[in-house]
Amino acid sequence: MKSTNRFIARTGSLAAALVALALYAIAPPALADAPLTASYQGRAIHFTHLSSQAGTLAVGVEDPGLAQLLRGAGAFLTWRPGERYVLITTSVPVVVSFAIGDPRYDIGPIALQASAAPFLVGDEAYLPLREVLRCLDLALRQDGNAEILQPQLSTLDVRQENGRVTLLAHAGVPLHARVVAQAPGRVEYVFDGVGTSLTGTRQVNAGGVRAIEVVAAGTVRAPSVSLSVTLDPNATAQSPQNSGARDVALAFTAGPGAPESVAAVGASPTPEPEPFATPPSGPAAITGVTVTPGSDGIVVSIAVSGSAPFEWHRLREPDNRFWIDFSNAQLQGAPIDRGADDPLQSVRVRQIDPSTVRVALSLAGPKALAIEPSSQGMQITIGSQDVADEPRSGSGSVGSVVAAEQNGGEVTPAPLDQNAAGSSESDDSAWKFGPHNGYVPTDPRLIVIDPGHGGSDPGTQHGGVSEATLTLDMAKRLRAILVDRGWKVKLTHDTNVDVYAPNDSAHDELQARVDVANKAGARLFVSIHANAYINPGPYGTTTYISKPEDLPFGHIVAAQLEGDGTKDDGVIKAHYYVTYHTRMPAVLIETAFLTNPNDYALLTDPAWREKVAQEIADGIAQYAREYPVANQPAQ
Repeated sequence: MKSTNRFIARTGSLAAALVALALYAIAPPALADAPLTASYQGRAIHFTHLSSQAGTLAVGVEDPGLAQLLRGAGAFLTWRPGERYVLITTSVPVVVSFAIGDPRYDIGPIALQASAAPFLVGDEAYLPLREVLRCLDLALRQDGNAEILQPQLSTLDVRQENGRVTLLAHAGVPLHARVVAQAPGRVEYVFDGVGTSLTGTRQVNAGGVRAIEVVAAGTVRAPSVSLSVTLDPNATAQSPQNSGARDVALAFTAGPGAPESVAAVGASPTPEPEPFATPPSGPAAITGVTVTPGSDGIVVSIAVSGSAPFEWHRLREPDNRFWIDFSNAQLQGAPIDRGADDPLQSVRVRQIDPSTVRVALSLAGPKALAIEPSSQGMQITIGSQDVADEPRSGSGSVGSVVAAEQNGGEVTPAPLDQNAAGSSESDDSAWKFGPHNGYVPTDPRLIVIDPGHGGSDPGTQHGGVSEATLTLDMAKRLRAILVDRGWKVKLTHDTNVDVYAPNDSAHDELQARVDVANKAGARLFVSIHANAYINPGPYGTTTYISKPEDLPFGHIVAAQLEGDGTKDDGVIKAHYYVTYHTRMPAVLIETAFLTNPNDYALLTDPAWREKVAQEIADGIAQYAREYPVANQPAQ
């Protein structure tokens, strides 16, 4: 909702800086660290803007050493004081997006979890150093007393198609593959000048490839990676091909009579690794997820190296979502977000915090589901038949600690909790609110909708489209749906006008919108916006809240908006004026980014705006059922 005019906390404004302050103010103060010198490709890189927070080393965006490293890697950084987002555009090119106060960050379309959230020291943004290096396909390694920035073989994407397997390797430096051994049934390659964390063995059993073994060799200063591929007797291997300066393709073709391919979850426009096993010490490693046809449905196999406890949950219709969280676990490789065939609709795998991996499945209905943990991981069998009801949650463990009674988990029915309702994957216990205000609506059937901007403040304008026009359209669509369902609805403005007066102050305008809801004694307040940034990198939907009363409402609405077609940025607590000063539960929804091409296409599509309105209405209905007003019938 960026604008040069007045309105609520927008990117690039004073209010945006206040939002950033609210996001990181609860973190412990950062401490300045001693300078760090590291060797990169024979050059010394001196990092001087370093600061630690929560045990994580961070680097300032104005650090001269960081600027030198980015130039050497062919990348550049974009940020301005007061902005929430910090972007790094890599040489691929891929846009990496960090947000002040939020540990989640994006590498292109892939969502990841950092070891700590970015923060501010004075007017300078600081980013977690390990994650910055990861974006550049580098790792900080120690050689005696020296620090080395070691290029990494960062992805090994296994693609299967029509009896053929292609391994796409990508690294942080120009990459070349040498064939060092070749015999019937086996070929071995070496990549010089790179290290890797993708070590171990992965079974493929498709396209003539039986298994792949990755071994890190060499020294810290002169690393290498060995890649051994075990083949079927009649399979053939083609010569390595450079598909880009930092990419190599290794192709294999199955011989006559080879078995059909197994469908692996992987491969994306941005190369995504098929994870490899790591030694079972420390946290367990989630090393791969595959989806295969079963006798009566679909089997999702989760490969785990090591031992980990887990908890699983599923939602009732119409959500039909299931997720399982592995604790004390690390995802080896990038997150996964893929569609699938009935009775499964999609599979998502991500690191939701530094020690938890979540595997989330969207089902095509209330399907029968069986969970089978083992010493190697887990199989989830999804049947094609609908069932009347199933347990809602369970727990157990995988790996060497699997107990005999854990076939299907230790099942105990449970109501939806905050994470279940919102699936925002955030740690609410770390959020600090003031006391509940004990609000009771005088009109429990009234919903107030606030279309962002309007009149003398058009909000963000991009591609000939203004934010005010879009938000008013979505607000009217939401009003029509709610009225049809029996709600009373009041818009803060139902034409493109200022609520208080043309060219008024931000305080007067925002207070006028708050007054509409507070004076009417409304049940709920919803403010609708579209986001923007100085370049097209950031995208997605974010739900903002400010008060304790807002928390469950925000989670429920955000859960409904997960299916809107863009990235789910979850629920964020921020000191926005309209959500902070309205007495009733309130949310402010940044539906998508006008400045991102894909989000722009969504925002300018009337069918998508109708879908968003429908999802918000569904969130309101769910909230009203789960949090009824005393002595009032549920909607």
